[in-house]
Amino acid sequence: MGTYVTICGWVECGDDDQLPLIQEIAEAERIGERHYRGGWTFPAEQPMWSTVAFFATCGRAGYEESVRALLERVAALPAYSADERVCGLFRVCHEVEGVTEWRLHGGVLHCAPAVPEHAYLDE
Repeated sequence: MGTYVTICGWVECGDDDQLPLIQEIAEAERIGERHYRGGWTFPAEQPMWSTVAFFATCGRAGYEESVRALLERVAALPAYSADERVCGLFRVCHEVEGVTEWRLHGGVLHCAPAVPEHAYLDE
C-alpha cells in the first residue's frame, strides 16, 4: 500500500474574466497519465459578488507537488482590479507528514502548518 494525500480547497476571484483563466490552467495541467482536472468544480451559477472554483482529490503522495505548481500559476494571475488578486485556501492532509494549509494571496502560494482552529476537520 502507498501513502496518500488529500487536497481540498477553493480559489476565489472577483472577475468573471479570471475564472476561464483558472479553468485553462486546470485543463492544461497533466500529472503523469492521470489528468486531475476532474478534481476541479466550476459552478455554472455564481450567486456571490466574486466567482469561486473548488478542488478536491485524493492521490498517492508525491502528486501534491504538481497540484502545488498549478496553484502557484493560479496565484500569479494578474490582479483583476487595482489591488485585488486571486485568493484561496487549500487543506493538504498527508498520511505521514500531517496537515498543512496552502493559502493563495498577494500573488503567491503560501504553505504553512495547519492552524489549530481547523483541527476539527481531521476528526
